[in-house]
Amino acid sequence: MGKFFIKYRSGIIVVAAFLLVRILVLVTFWQASQNKGGWNNFYNWAQSAPQVLLGKFHEICDWHPPLYYTFTSSILFLFKSQWFIYFFQLLLSLVTLWLVYKITRLFFSHKVSYIIALIIAVEPFWAWHNWLLVSENLFIPLLLAGFYLFFRFIKIGLSRNLNLAALFFGLATLTRLNSLFLTVFLSFLVMLLYILRFRLQLSFLPNVGWKRLVSDLFIFNLIFFAVLTPWFIRNKIVYDRFTFANIVSTNYYYYNLPPLIALQKNISYNEALKSVENRAQESLGKNVGSQGNCQVFTKEEFNRQLDFYGDEAKKEILANFVPYLKIHLIKAIPYFFQSGYFDMYSAYSGEYSKPDITSAILKGDLNGIMQFFSAINLKLIIYLFEVAFWGLSSLAVFLAPIYAYFKDKEKFIFFIVGAAVIIFSALLTSPFVLVRYRLPNYIFFFISLVYILNVIISAIKNHEQKIIKKDN
Repeated sequence: MGKFFIKYRSGIIVVAAFLLVRILVLVTFWQASQNKGGWNNFYNWAQSAPQVLLGKFHEICDWHPPLYYTFTSSILFLFKSQWFIYFFQLLLSLVTLWLVYKITRLFFSHKVSYIIALIIAVEPFWAWHNWLLVSENLFIPLLLAGFYLFFRFIKIGLSRNLNLAALFFGLATLTRLNSLFLTVFLSFLVMLLYILRFRLQLSFLPNVGWKRLVSDLFIFNLIFFAVLTPWFIRNKIVYDRFTFANIVSTNYYYYNLPPLIALQKNISYNEALKSVENRAQESLGKNVGSQGNCQVFTKEEFNRQLDFYGDEAKKEILANFVPYLKIHLIKAIPYFFQSGYFDMYSAYSGEYSKPDITSAILKGDLNGIMQFFSAINLKLIIYLFEVAFWGLSSLAVFLAPIYAYFKDKEKFIFFIVGAAVIIFSALLTSPFVLVRYRLPNYIFFFISLVYILNVIISAIKNHEQKIIKKDN
């Protein structure tokens, strides 16, 4: 027993810390929920929860991809209790920690790999989401499995790793829509790195010829879209619409368009949202709206509504492309700073009063922001602490590839891919950025932060040693 503990001490500590934090989160939020009607209240923080509890193996109207609903419905079918969903989500989170260790170990030491796994294990916002019925619980391990195999291809050049990565990226996309264009993005990134290979002196990249590289990346994308194709075909049969998820047609209208209208008319986001809802009502009459019940409409009427949402949004956004681009870029900034702990405080206390800071900045209305920051209280301290923490982490994301390129080139690939994926994710989710959208990229943030902190600490120690030697 003693030998086992010594051999696996680091892993046991990580798992123990993981379990302890989740028990504390569960007990704390369970106790808070009792004053508001019980645990069910926290379903308000998980958009997918009501659909999960229906146990239909896919979402009604298929606004989102099906795999998380298939996962949760299978558990409900077999075990008849939502608590088993939490149990399996915890198991998937342990798999996530193992994948975090494996990815980190491809580029860093055993010690650093366990430190990163420990940081992610005790991060409260992720721990909280393990107790929520949200698709990130399945999406993250599938995505990280894809990244592990992708980085193995980058390290050793085996086509098999890239093919398997495509499979896991495909399963991740069947869970969440966010990775729909990821393989195309990664393919362009890899080709760019190989184009600049000699100019940037990236000699550690596998010696893969252009013909084979293009072939591998083509097969990579082919396998990815082959995984998705059955769901495309199924949606074509069911909805007479070639779509991966019906939310693609409504998102631009209900999420991208309101910020543009709010800026143009100098009104609040809620007022702008109400205006687009009224426009849909005037043009369509009774309509499905944003992720409503499509079952009360015929297939033809439902498609007519989806076409209206998509056409109206694209027409107005393209007609005002420069102002919209400004909004889109500014609205992506919260991805790097938003406070998940503030959301936890709001869920715990039942009170949410943070102003929409980016919208206020765009409109030049700083009164609400100043009022929020002038009231020193616990929620403001929580908010400022995490904004500062994520600001430093984001700064590290951009500093790490620069430093690694000049001083630690073998790690440069990891950091440049990580930074590119983070920027890609921020731009993809803008202008409606939720804190949980950052969860899948924790590994890139935290490795960058630990790496830069280690560089700074080492530089300070070396400077002190030089001073000591000079004095002697």
